[in-house]
Parts: sequence; structure tokens; C-alpha cells
Amino acid sequence: MRTEVTTKERLLAAARDLYLEVGPIAFSLREVARRSKVTAAAVYRHYENKDALLGAVCAEGFRVFASYLMGALSKPKPLDRMRETGQQYLRFALERPRDYRVIFMGDAIDPDPSATAPDASFQFLVDRVSECQQAKVIAKGEPEELAITIWAHVHGLV
Repeated sequence: MRTEVTTKERLLAAARDLYLEVGPIAFSLREVARRSKVTAAAVYRHYENKDALLGAVCAEGFRVFASYLMGALSKPKPLDRMRETGQQYLRFALERPRDYRVIFMGDAIDPDPSATAPDASFQFLVDRVSECQQAKVIAKGEPEELAITIWAHVHGLV
């Protein structure tokens, strides 16, 4: 099992925490570097600029969130997968509150388009709705509209 934290991981964690503390206006790469115990120039070896680093922070949050959601696929029945999706959403929020705040409660950050996008996590829920509709365990309707309602309820519970 890997225990060593890479410079990139330290930068992402420091950037996430700083962003949550000071917001996007006061966010600085120099402070991220100081907190990560690297030089300011070292930050630029990994990220082109502030927007690239914040995009990577957001993308990493969505990547981790997606890994939680994927746990729901282990359930055998569509309705069980739907319920587990909600449980995994809650689990992510409770176990990774700082990532949760960045991706769902902060000022909008554009995630790195090459990484897992927010639309992919929402599409995961739409797919669970669709399969439940096909199994006739939830009402007919537009899967996207039902997914929005479900997502809002789970988000509200968190």
C-alpha cells in the first residue's frame, strides 16, 4: 500500500483547503506553495496558472466522488443500486467534506475537461433512474427531470 504523498497531491490538498478558507479572489499560488513546502516555481512545473490548479482541484473532487458512486454498481437490482447511489453520495459528503464543499458548495470552478466531469456523475444518476424505470420500480417520466429531483433531495439531506 502506497503511503508517500506526491508533490502534486500536496498541491491539490493545499489548494483545496486554501480555496475553502479564502475564496477565489484571495487565492494565491504563492500561498499554496508555502503550505505545500515547495517553491513557487515548483507549482508551475505541475500547473500552468491559478485557474489550471483550481480546475485540477475540482476535477479531483469529482474523480473521488465518481469512485464513491461506482460502489453502487455492486448491488444486484436497479432499485438497490439507486438506493446505494444515495448512500454513496452521503458517504462521500461525510467522509470527504472538503471535497464536497469545493464541488457542490463553492464558487463555480471549471474542472479540467480531460478529467471526470461533473456531468458524468449526474449521468450516473440518470442511468440509475432509467434502469429503475425499465424495471418498473419508479414512475415513468423524463429520467433527467427525476434525477434532478432525487439529486436535490439527497443534496438537501447532506
